[in-house]
Parts: sequence; structure tokens; C-alpha cells
Amino acid sequence: MIADTQNSTIAVTGATGFVGRHVLSVLDGRGYKLRLLTRRALPEPVAEKASIITGDLGDADALARLTEGADAVLHLAGAISAPGRQQFFTVNEEGTRRLAVQAQRAGIRRFVHMSSLAARQPELSDYAASKRAAEDGLDAVSGAMDVAIIRAPAVYGPGDRATLPLIQQLTGRFALIPSSVTSRFSLIYVKDLARIAVAALEEDWTGRRDADDGEPPGYGWADLAAAVSTLEDHAVTPVFLPRPIVNAAAWLLSSGASAIGRSAMITPGKVRELYHDDWVSRERVLRADAPTPLPQGLARTLAWYRRKGWLRDRPSADRNRLREGGVKFL
Repeated sequence: MIADTQNSTIAVTGATGFVGRHVLSVLDGRGYKLRLLTRRALPEPVAEKASIITGDLGDADALARLTEGADAVLHLAGAISAPGRQQFFTVNEEGTRRLAVQAQRAGIRRFVHMSSLAARQPELSDYAASKRAAEDGLDAVSGAMDVAIIRAPAVYGPGDRATLPLIQQLTGRFALIPSSVTSRFSLIYVKDLARIAVAALEEDWTGRRDADDGEPPGYGWADLAAAVSTLEDHAVTPVFLPRPIVNAAAWLLSSGASAIGRSAMITPGKVRELYHDDWVSRERVLRADAPTPLPQGLARTLAWYRRKGWLRDRPSADRNRLREGGVKFL
């Protein structure tokens, strides 16, 4: 548990990723000294009191420099796509184990690992299996080090390219959904997850805990479509794609990508994840103080995408009606 934020150094991996950038903002605001592991030099400072260690999770020297003299580790790095099973395990399992072993050698007492709800169902995909293996590996090597594992549900918010195709679908009149009508899932706004991650450094719990946005039953696709319909001022109708069609597309795409050593946008394993019915957070659930309600988080996300030109603008008449309708939280 970290008590003195102003004089504590946090070693962070994955700081330049989608979640990592928001975590850095919270850490910087709390006054921590930061040591960041990145695979390439950054063109400009990312936090007021940050030093950069260039390397990756396979670089023993970089891991030693990252952890030496640090007070805690916040491990956010991980592979969410890869050309094959071995690459997932190299980064997610082996990389996590190497970092934890080095943290022990450096005398670090608090290790916070960002995992995924996918680890709950390791049989579904290589990604899920590698995240579960990373968690199990931490159990095996933790020793005197306090290890806290956060299983994140689906994360959305400003800066995320991974959910952009889904957002593009949901802002149209008809949304093509590669999932089941019976699926339920938890969601969390990225800034809330960042606050949960930093709070875990300052708390003393250990083991695995799920995170969510304070909506215990989770959501269905109809809930998500209804929320976007209100924001966009037009009805959004989900159209659920038959699983065999999505499976066939995934097989073709992954076979082609594998032939040239690339990661596929969608794989058979990802299809099994998408059509799994239950991704609701349940295990000793973590929530941020005053979590962001889904409509507010979606509104901020859509506005950010449009400012960046990632999402087409709504017609001006629609925007005027939205303003007249009293949406105050953008």
C-alpha cells in the first residue's frame, strides 16, 4: 500500500496505450514520481515527474532499471491481438512473470496487474488463456509481494480505436452486431478504470477483483442501442449477425493474416468471446467513486471521436435538437 504519493515512485508498463494514457493523467495529478517502460523513445514528456526506460517485457536490463528503487509496479502492458497463440503467451504470461520476478528482486512490495474478464473463460481464446496464465503465474511468484489483479470488463472512452467500428455501427440507423441477442456484459468508462487502477496502489487488498461502472446487472445490446439512440436523436436498431457467418469471416481473415505473420482483426477465438453470453463483473467488484453513467460516458466518447474526425458529424439539425434537449455533460 502506497501512503506517501509525493515521495513514491511507481514503475508503469503500458503507459502509452489507451488505458495507460488515462492512468498516467491520474498518477501525475496525484503527484507520484513515475518510471515508464516504453518500446520507443517518446517525443515529449508525458507527465511532470516521469523518467523513460526504453525496452519491453522481454528486456531483462530494462526491467531491472524500471523496478530498481521503485515503490510499486502498475502493470498495464499486454497483447490484445497477435499472429498466434505463442505471441499472446510470450507477452501476457512470460512478460508478466519476468516483470514480477524482477520486482521481487528489487524489493517491491505492491504489484498491481491489469487483467481482463476474459481470464475467467480461458477456454474461449488464446488471448483469454494467456491472460489467465498471467494471473496464475503471479500467484506462483508473488512471495512477499502483495499482488492485486484487476479484471477489467469492456472499456470505452476517448482515444480507443478498438471500439471505433462498434461505435460507428451504433451511431447509424441499423447496427450490425457480431454477438448474441442474449449476451450481457459489464462496461467501464476509461477514466473510471484509471482511477480504480491508481486506487489499487493505495489500498491493501490482494487477489483478483472485477471492475465495472456500478450497473450490477450489466447491459444487453438493446440497452446500449437505446442509450445511443437518445444521444443521436434517432432510433438505432441492432441487427445480430448469425454466428456461422462471422465464424467463416474470422477463419478467412485469420488464415490470411497468419500466412503473412500479421494479426487478424477478428479470429475464431474472438468470435467465441463475442458470442459468449455472460461478461458481467461479479467477483468482489471494484467501482470508482461516483462512477460515470453510461449516457454521460458515451456522450463524451462520441464528442471526442467527432472532434478528432474519427466519426462523421451528425446533421446540424440533429445537433441543434440535442443542445435544445438539455444535454449538459459534454
